[in-house]
Amino acid sequence: KKMRLFGRNIGFGSWSEREPLARNPNRNQYELCPSSNGGQHNSRALLTNADKPRKVPVKVDPKVWFANERTFLAWLHMALILGGIGIGIISFSEKRGWSAAYGFVLLPVAMAFVIYALRQYYFRAHAIRNREPGPYEDRNGPYALAIILILATITNVVIHFIAHS
Repeated sequence: KKMRLFGRNIGFGSWSEREPLARNPNRNQYELCPSSNGGQHNSRALLTNADKPRKVPVKVDPKVWFANERTFLAWLHMALILGGIGIGIISFSEKRGWSAAYGFVLLPVAMAFVIYALRQYYFRAHAIRNREPGPYEDRNGPYALAIILILATITNVVIHFIAHS
């Protein structure tokens, strides 16, 4: 059965009288709850006004921009520490031997941190500028950097055993 209400077709079936609607968190609409008759109904109810996407301009707070810059500076700080340690090891190492290799292993890791920080900063700034919906976090990048840092540490240990054997 169909009925027109405020210029829209509204369908009425057996589900409208007895089966309750449940909010589906994965979709922006209401769906039918599982029914006791084996789930034969798989039609959906109409969207309500509260569920429709709104076309209101999104205001971006300055704290969002500052948080992006603060995160960028924190990653650069870590890269600067790693690079400084690497350069310090190289400058105080002996002219012969393997001691400078410890520093040369840390320099590419510091560069990877800088590249990651810059990429994330530009990605987030672009998303904030275009008022794209979040979340803005990167789930895989910090794990990749941690693995690179662990591999650099293991490489330094291996270099130490090779140099002193």
